[in-house]
Amino acid sequence: MLFLLLAILSSSVLAIVLKYLSTDNTYGVYFVNYCTCALLAFLFLEPKSLWNGDFLPLGLGAVSGALYLAALIAYGYSIRKSGAVLSSVFSRLGVLVAILLSVCLFGEQPSLFQMGGLALALLAIVVINLKSGTKSQAKLPIVPLLLVLLLNGSSDSMSKIFAQTGSRTDDGLFLFCIFASAGLFTLFPLFRSHKRLEKKDWLFGIAVGVPNFMSARFLLAALTELPAFVAYPTYSVGAIVVISLFSFLLFREKLSKLQLAGVGIILAALVLLNL
Repeated sequence: MLFLLLAILSSSVLAIVLKYLSTDNTYGVYFVNYCTCALLAFLFLEPKSLWNGDFLPLGLGAVSGALYLAALIAYGYSIRKSGAVLSSVFSRLGVLVAILLSVCLFGEQPSLFQMGGLALALLAIVVINLKSGTKSQAKLPIVPLLLVLLLNGSSDSMSKIFAQTGSRTDDGLFLFCIFASAGLFTLFPLFRSHKRLEKKDWLFGIAVGVPNFMSARFLLAALTELPAFVAYPTYSVGAIVVISLFSFLLFREKLSKLQLAGVGIILAALVLLNL
């Protein structure tokens, strides 16, 4: 549980940094972010070798890196087509894919209480992203939203698959392959944008990369100890609570009634998930 709490804290710091990120070179910042993560992963490698005779960390890491970038691009496309609110909800609902995979492939069986906690966690994700007085739009494109859900869920699933099938001595190599491949794939849209990396892009990228790496490393460690139906929803909704608390204490941002209701539902969900 300690690793999961550290992953939540790191993810919350990452979200706050991204929230106040100001740049017109998004792919440049993401490229520096992935390079930072890859460098940190390499520093944690023991031994310092990128090949140990096992294709699993290399293959899953490369696939996961490609899914990272694909999910990011799909999220941006979905925001343009279906709006930020629904895109954010479907992005977080991607945990359903990882949970379903863990139940089907690894035989994880949630208890009745945990199933109730999962349902509350999903409800909280929807509630906390609603806006009072927002009118529903007719005929919103559903394909971009489903694409966001599937790609985010598939990306999350790679970590669970490796946690179940890989060696713990290869965790650092797996993370290095994720971020190195994501960085390489990010070069394509970066080159197409014809934008040069400025000093602030390097600074922002490093500021994003450090908590991003820590979040991924701690979550991977948590997945080796906890079932997916506990780890993923707790990680997702726990970050919402911490981010809300940080925003209130540091920036005096007030929560709406819907957001307060969502936080209440989250706390109930966390209790049930850990019974």
